[in-house]
Amino acid sequence: MNIKAKPKLDIVFKKLFTDVQNTDLLIDFLSCVIDVPKNEINDITIIDNEVLPDAVDKKFSRLDILLHSSQGTMNIEIQVNNYGNFKERSLYYWAKTFSNQLSEGEDYSKLQKTIAINIVDFNLFECEEPHSVFLVSEKERSELLTDKLRIDFLELKKAAKSRNPMLKEWLTFLSVTTEEELDIMNTNTANPEIIGKAIAVIRKMSADEKMLYDIQQREKAILDERSALNFAENEGLAKGIAKGKMERDSELVEKWKNKGLTESQIKDLLS
Repeated sequence: MNIKAKPKLDIVFKKLFTDVQNTDLLIDFLSCVIDVPKNEINDITIIDNEVLPDAVDKKFSRLDILLHSSQGTMNIEIQVNNYGNFKERSLYYWAKTFSNQLSEGEDYSKLQKTIAINIVDFNLFECEEPHSVFLVSEKERSELLTDKLRIDFLELKKAAKSRNPMLKEWLTFLSVTTEEELDIMNTNTANPEIIGKAIAVIRKMSADEKMLYDIQQREKAILDERSALNFAENEGLAKGIAKGKMERDSELVEKWKNKGLTESQIKDLLS
């Protein structure tokens, strides 16, 4: 049976990791991703942890997690649908997060390390490993320009290929869609204290009427968004085909006229 509160739905993901009662889940997840011991991730402050009603049913909205911690500023986003240019979009949002740290006149030395963690439910790179980490380094010497830039991508569809067993469990958990999958994870997890708790939270969300209403609204908004983008793409394709046909017909008419065909003959050929 399908679960109602799927972890990879952005509204569920955000509520799971921003609830103060689930800080241990967030710390464990971050520890697996950035490869830092859990006891070194502290002083966490989550910015804008509320999911506002108008954000739930609004198309094209982002429900990501922005936080400050001892490890720097982090932006976590989960994306189910691939609408293209995701790498460029991630870099753009990283740049916005990085630059927004300073007020006018403040010194650049105050800029914190900024990490963008992007979780995607589609294949983005031609590699088997689900975790890709991007830094900025010199082309020939591989010398790091700065340690303040880091962009991570986690591809859920490659979860089984992860060489990190703890991260593999998190990616598998975020991918689950059925009660049976949750049961299997709950029975076989190597980290029952954390993964077991995450499963319990998801099941509690699935029984919360208010949460279920928000989930339904969010799923509808995402479906509307996908339909709108598909319509725009098909409309653009149709216009492109029509334009191409007009240009081709114009070339043919000119060619046939030069060969001496009459208007009537040309009309018959084009029909």
